[in-house]
Amino acid sequence: MKHLLLITALFLSACAGGNNIDYLRMRDIPPPTIESFTHCYNYGCSARKTLSLPVKTKVKIDKIFARKTKSSTQEQSRIVKSIQVLEKDIGEITGTKNDKHGTFLIYEDDATSTQSFQQDCIDESTNTTTYLTLLNNMGYLEFYEPAFPANRFPFANGNRWWHQTATMKDKETGERYAVDSWFEDNGVPAYIIPLKEWKNGWRPKK
Repeated sequence: MKHLLLITALFLSACAGGNNIDYLRMRDIPPPTIESFTHCYNYGCSARKTLSLPVKTKVKIDKIFARKTKSSTQEQSRIVKSIQVLEKDIGEITGTKNDKHGTFLIYEDDATSTQSFQQDCIDESTNTTTYLTLLNNMGYLEFYEPAFPANRFPFANGNRWWHQTATMKDKETGERYAVDSWFEDNGVPAYIIPLKEWKNGWRPKK
């Protein structure tokens, strides 16, 4: 019941025009800065670590955005590369480097532990929202801005499970895009898909 109420609250807030910071505050996560941001894992953000952006990570992202971004397509590519860097480097610090795609896989490492470094779609979408916010705060984003995460419901458009993704919005057109890293292992590039397509049950082709 509590999970259903949370889903409803998220859905209503998104419809009311909430933004990325509104979403993070709903989860009791302060606005992220390079000096201090929250990393989620262990399903539903039940485990959290407060981190600062490693210098080596910022250097890598600086290199990705070293030259002026010329198009929205190029910016999407740079966002994907940056999230990949962040997942890998943060994963080394928190233990989520071993996170596997999806939610329901169970691993021997977790069997004897009270804390799992596996991430579900809430962990993934929350962390990706944080990463997009950091990129925006650092002035890297010219064509897009972070937006409130989106969800899709079971049995609608062929969806089997409730699922949530981070999103970003085109500054010029207002079109929203899903930025979904849940479908792959930690550090594998995220997918950027028009949100309408994602809501219609999009999945990567295997």
